[in-house]
This record gives sequence, C-alpha cells and structure tokens, in this order.
Amino acid sequence: MKYQVHLYFFLLLSLVTSTLRISGQNLNKDELIFNNAITIIDKTVFFSNNKTTIEQGKKKLYKSIKAAGGTITTIQHWTQSSRKVNLIVGTLENTVVRRLVSDNPEIINNKSEGVFYQWKETPNKGLALIIGGTDSKGLFYALSELAEQIKDKGLIALTQLKNTVEFPDNKVRGVDKFITDERDDSWFFSEEYWQYYISQLAINRFNRLTLITGYNDGKNEDFMIPVYPYLFQVPGFEEIKLKNNYKKTPTEYLIQLRRIGDICHSYGLEFVFGIWGHGMSHELIDGLPNNTEAFTSYCSNGMKELLKKVPEIDGIQLRVNYESGIGGFGETAENFWKEIIKAIGDSNIEQKGKLFLDIRAKGLTVKMREWVLENGINLSVTSKYSWEGVGLPYHPTEMRKSELAMLDNIDKRQRYGYADFLNNSRDFDFIYRLWGLGTIRMFTWADPDYVKRFSYTTSFGGSKGFQVTPPLTRKENSWNLFQDKSNEYFKWEDERYWSWYLLFGRLGYSKNCSDQVWKRAFKEHYGHSYQAVLDAYSHAGKVLPLITSSHLTYHPANYNWAEIESGGALFSENNANSFYVSKGRTYQSTEPGDPGLFYCIEEYVKDVLNKEIKPKINPVQLANLFEKNSKETLKALSKVKLTDIPEFFKKEYRTNELDLKITAALAAYHSNKIKASTDFVFFQETKNSGYLLSCLEKMKTARKNWQNIVDLTQLIYHTRPMFLHDNGTWKDRLTEIDKDIIKLKDIIGKQKNNPILSFTQQLNEDYSFVSNKFKAIIPEFFDPNNDLKVSLLTGIVLENEQSPKVHFRIADMTAGKFIEQPMLWNGNNYSANIPAKYLNPQYDLLVYFTTISKNGHVVMHPGILNEENLAPYFVVKLAKTH
Repeated sequence: MKYQVHLYFFLLLSLVTSTLRISGQNLNKDELIFNNAITIIDKTVFFSNNKTTIEQGKKKLYKSIKAAGGTITTIQHWTQSSRKVNLIVGTLENTVVRRLVSDNPEIINNKSEGVFYQWKETPNKGLALIIGGTDSKGLFYALSELAEQIKDKGLIALTQLKNTVEFPDNKVRGVDKFITDERDDSWFFSEEYWQYYISQLAINRFNRLTLITGYNDGKNEDFMIPVYPYLFQVPGFEEIKLKNNYKKTPTEYLIQLRRIGDICHSYGLEFVFGIWGHGMSHELIDGLPNNTEAFTSYCSNGMKELLKKVPEIDGIQLRVNYESGIGGFGETAENFWKEIIKAIGDSNIEQKGKLFLDIRAKGLTVKMREWVLENGINLSVTSKYSWEGVGLPYHPTEMRKSELAMLDNIDKRQRYGYADFLNNSRDFDFIYRLWGLGTIRMFTWADPDYVKRFSYTTSFGGSKGFQVTPPLTRKENSWNLFQDKSNEYFKWEDERYWSWYLLFGRLGYSKNCSDQVWKRAFKEHYGHSYQAVLDAYSHAGKVLPLITSSHLTYHPANYNWAEIESGGALFSENNANSFYVSKGRTYQSTEPGDPGLFYCIEEYVKDVLNKEIKPKINPVQLANLFEKNSKETLKALSKVKLTDIPEFFKKEYRTNELDLKITAALAAYHSNKIKASTDFVFFQETKNSGYLLSCLEKMKTARKNWQNIVDLTQLIYHTRPMFLHDNGTWKDRLTEIDKDIIKLKDIIGKQKNNPILSFTQQLNEDYSFVSNKFKAIIPEFFDPNNDLKVSLLTGIVLENEQSPKVHFRIADMTAGKFIEQPMLWNGNNYSANIPAKYLNPQYDLLVYFTTISKNGHVVMHPGILNEENLAPYFVVKLAKTH
C-alpha cells in the first residue's frame, strides 16, 4: 500500500511536469543564464518619475553581472528575443510589470518603496524573473540588493532568487550630518565624498539626509549662525556681511549646497536642511540688527531667499528652544518663530506644496504647531529616542527626576522621549531621533539584535520613523582618528563604520531583513572567521547602550560620553570631568537613564536595609550583565583566526579588534565599579568597615580594567579626541581612579579592623532578570469604558512575597511613573483588572509584569532583551470601535 501511494504521487508529479512542458512553459530557471549571457527586458526606458534613481540602480546591477563574468543584452519586449527565460526590470508604473504581478495581493500599488522579486509566466509561454519596485526607490533597492547577492554568490544568485515582497516598516529612515566649521570644507566640497556617502545611504535604504548647521557649544558666535550670510546676501539687508575672509565664498557654499541636494535626489533621498542656530553672531557678522523686530525680519526674509535659491531642499529642520540663540530657558520666542514659519509657508505655496517642516520637540509650543498647519505645511515633530545618547532599544519607561519635577517647563517636559505627543488625535507626524553623540562616537559597532529591536520600536505610537546621528558626529576636522596614519585603510573616516550604516539602514527598512544581508558583508571582510567577529560585536554592542540606560551620569552629550567617561568618581572632588565636580556627581549617586527599570545604587542600598526592595534591575544584576557581555565578547574574539581574514581587510580587523577589546574592558570596569560603589554605600549606611575593604579590592580590579582601556586606546586613537566639547582623555580617568583608591585607603586607616564584607557576594548567583517561563495573556485592544483584564501564567503558585505585580501607564511620559498593582492567583494563573479610570482613549496602554525572586532579584516579563519579545513591555491599543 505504501509503495502504491508513493507511485501515485510520482505519476501525478510527472503528469503535472509534462503538462507544463507541453503547454510550452520552460520551468528551468537555470536557462535564465546561457553561456553567461543574460537577456534583460528593460521596462524603465520611458519611466517618467525620477529616472535618475533607477539608472543608478541599473548601473550597479549591470556592473555586478559583468564583474561576475556575465554579458547583457537589453531589449524592450520578450518578442525581440528567442530566449524563453528572461529578466524583467521595472516598476508598477509600467503596465506590463503591473499585469504580470497583479495576481499577488502582497504587491500593493499605492504603497511606496516596495521591493519585489517574482518568477512569472509570460504570455509567450516563457518565464521571467521580475526585478521590481512599487516606485523608483523600491526598484533601486531591488536592483542594489540583487547586485550585492551576485557579488557574493556569482551569477547563480539570479537563478536561486526566491519570490520576495518587501515594504518598509518605517516611512522615514534618516541620517543627520553636521557641518562644524570651515575645516569641514575638505568633505563638504568633495564630489567624490558625496557620491560615496549618499550612494551608501541609498544602498542601505536610508531615504533622508538632514544636513545641519548651527549646532554650537552653548554660544551664538559660531560658524553658520545664522546661516544666511554664509550663503548669500538677503535682499534689503545688503549691509550684513561676514567679517572673516573664508577660503570659500558664500556663492561657492550655495552652489555646493544645491549640488548635495541634487546628488540626494539622484539616489532617491529627501534632502533636508537643518538650521539649529539663529542667534546674533556679532563677532562674526557685520551689520546684524540689534533690534529684535529687525533681526526677525532679516531671518524670515533669509529663509525665503534660501528656499528660493536652493529649490533642491525638500524640508527644513528647526531647533526652536533657547539653545537656538532665540528665547530663554522654558520661554520659546514664539513671535520670532511665527515669522519663520510664515516664510516657509509662503515658499511652500510657491513650490506647490512640496516642502515639509521638521521641528525638534524641545521648546515647541502648541501655538507654533497650529501656525505650521495654518500655513499649509506638513509638520513632523522630532524628539530624542533616548536622551542625548544611545540607550537600550526601547522607549524609557520613566523620565528622570529633573524632568518630572519641571513638567510645566516646555524645554524640560519635551527634552527627550515622546512626552505627551503620541495622542491619537494629533495632526502632525512624529519621528524618533537616536542621538548617538553621548554614547557612540569613535568605536566601530555592529549589533543586529539591537537594531532589530530599535526598528520595531520606532513605529511605536504611529510614529513615521527615525533619524540617527552616526559615529563621528561633531568630530572636529583638525585631528586624525588614528594616531598612526599607516593604520588607515580608508579615504573617508566614515567608511570605517560601514556595518553601523548597513544595520541601521537595512533593519530600519525592515526588522525582518534577512541575516544574509549582513553576514555576507562580514564574510567579505572577515573570511571564515566572520561569525566569530559578528558574535563579538553582538555582545559588545549591548555594552555602551547599557551604560547609557542604567548609568547616565549627566544628560547633555557634551558632558557625558560613554566611550570615555568613568561614570563618576566615588568622591565627587576626584572627578576628572570638571562638570561632574561642579554638579557633585558620584558613581553611586548617578541616576539611571531609565529610573523606571533600573536602580540608582544609593537608592538600592537604602531599600535593602529598609527591606523595601522595588521591582527594578538592581546593581548586582547589572554588574553581572556587564561581566557577562565582557566575557562573551572576548570569548568570541578568541575564536577568530587572523589567517582567516582576507589580506585586504587585515588592517581593518586589527583596528576593530582593539575596539572590541576596549568595549569588553569597559564592561568589566563597570561591573567592578558597580560592585565597589555598592559596597561603599553599604559602608556609608552601616559604618561597617568590612565593606570598605571589599570596595577597595574591587576598585583595584576596576583600575586594572581602566589601565587596559588606556593601553588599548593608546595603540590606535588620537590621545585627546576633540568633538564639540573637550571631554579630556582616557588617561585622565585613570588619575581619577587613583585618587579614589588613595582616599579609600586613608578612610580605612581610620577605621576599626573588621573582616572583609561584600554585599554582592552574599546573594545567590541567579542574577537573571528576564523569565521566558512566564507567559502573559493581554488583549490586543482595550475598551476605555471597561476594566482591562490581564493574566500572567507562571506555571506554579509563587510564595506570597514573590506574588507578581502588573505595571501599566498610558503612552504619555508626562503622566509619570507606571502604576503598580498586585495580581491574584485564581487557581490557574495570576490575574488583575486594570481599572477603566486609568485608560485613556487618546493613548495606547503600556503593560509589563514583575516579581521579586527569593534572593531579592527582580524578574520581569517581557523584560529588556527578551528573546521572544522585541520590547520590554506590551502595547494595548484602543479598540477600533471607539
């Protein structure tokens, strides 16, 4: 019987196959390539929309085919070829392409930037591989990706291509690029640089470049503040001129600005011009009016002239808080911005509505939002994703104390995060900016898991997408990244960070991007050891964001840089960072970036002693996580064989290996510094000198970690890296640690002799704060008129002191802390009803669960970096009937 069944299916398959062959269709995809020759049916010849972008994509594909040994014949229609298997290139604007894929409901005609690869029968009883896009950008992405696959696998990549449809998760995927001063002319005026840089953005599927001027260090007298006289004379204000004789004239800057916009458009990117400074730079500019009304008129007319002279600009980005040089702290100069907005609105009418306005959230008032809309301009509000640094890939659950204490101040309440912007009735777009300056400036970085989670969360609250500030942002162009130029393997320093751009671009487009996209790139660079290198980056990639989320010594990025900062001294007067001294910062008093999920060390110790432990990740758990990431990074690196690395990329690997070792040392340092600080606070609270002995022991270990950092950085980097603000050196922090150790020894000498005592070694070593054993039952939608029932499946009844809590809050950061509510065992699981009074039809609801384990550690669900959930909380949306 079994044999008969097998025979039946064999005969059926043979019948189907023969029927297809009889009907004339050749199902052998391999015949797409005959003697390395490929026939391409080009359906883009008469494409009317942004043809240049498509030409860039075709050029890349054709180049890769030829480099792989292929030859190309281009025709208009399959009737021009005797070949039965061909390749078709086109978008849905073409009737033939649209009809061939019309039976696939996934390919949506009116959705932008879509990519599709489809094998389809053609009316001539042939077969075609369609390389398509829903528009010119989508087709460019499709062509570029296929070119990369051919580069990796050869021509066989064409026949192995599977039917695929992709659409962007995030409509906006932007990169911010800053002009610092005249020293940036070397890249600003370089055609070669912009062709390289913008093409890479496009290939990685970014679709917006924001070129920003006027980002200063708290002063108005700076380059391009305001920007107008650096580009042209404003009609009616001819007396206003630059005092300095720059190497390049305003006309040259203007022409180059237009050229940059033109290159952006040739690759399908939107070109946004950011103006962050509007202050009166009397020291640099002659003739600026002192009168507020006259200065406002100058700037508003300057804006009109800018948009007239640079039609390549698609959008304007404005910083409107007091840091722009206009207005005061918490007092936005609305009248000034009203005129600027009107100028943009008038220009928008002249340009038939093609402009949009991107305003940073800090300082933005309701009136200003209304004026933008009254002027008929599309508005996007942009806010920091997580402070002025790269935190873990989720939206912080709670504002820090200084912001929560001043919610009536427009600059404080909208300083970072989404504040109260995510209400369902808003009439503007919202965009998250990942502000990298306080975290990742110099080290190479690549963590696919991080970016996948980040991409998932940037559509939160109906957001339109994200903008990111890349490594080297605000680097002064007066020093080389590497001390020894012989270590350089690039022409442009940005090239060093290819993996950062690759991951944020491709996973930013789609969190479901195939891992082959980055694996093939790592394989090209690191040969047979590519997986070990990727594993090392994946572990190291969590370290710097973890520092920012759990230990944000000071918020402004000018004074807090995770790659170089120690996190604060044990004694404030010993801080290497003079700003920390003036603010009285210490390692143990530092507030977490997210005080909702992480403990401050001082608060934790006091809660332990008072037996009032809160459900937060505690210092012991945090130290363990840093230690784990350090060890795993080094473990992965130990598997790399230098002989595996292609000769061309050996220099790159050696420098990047140092980055990974430095990051591992940073993680080890923070692990030991946390333990030392925790024991120090226990001494302060209990006066038991045994804790001091343990603190000293761990500080000595932390010093060894930091000495390692100093030694490694000296092998490669400039000794005093200068960005917007002078942050000192790694060696400065070693002196800070030495001072702490000297003072500890002095205090110990004045104490009674007690046996060494360490709190961190008293606890059970089960430090995990995420449980995959738990499962939550949460409705997808809520009815604001009824209580919301949530359940947590734990598998067993927990002891009373371990009974779980549900934490919830609407998606409004100004609402403060999450509300905690105990859950009750109902015989099968734990459940709770979230009262309807806490539900708001204007906002989504955020929910997560916690319990305290027997050893006093929090266990969260879903928790940060949960393998099964991309965010540490669940999101419940308003029922569609409301």
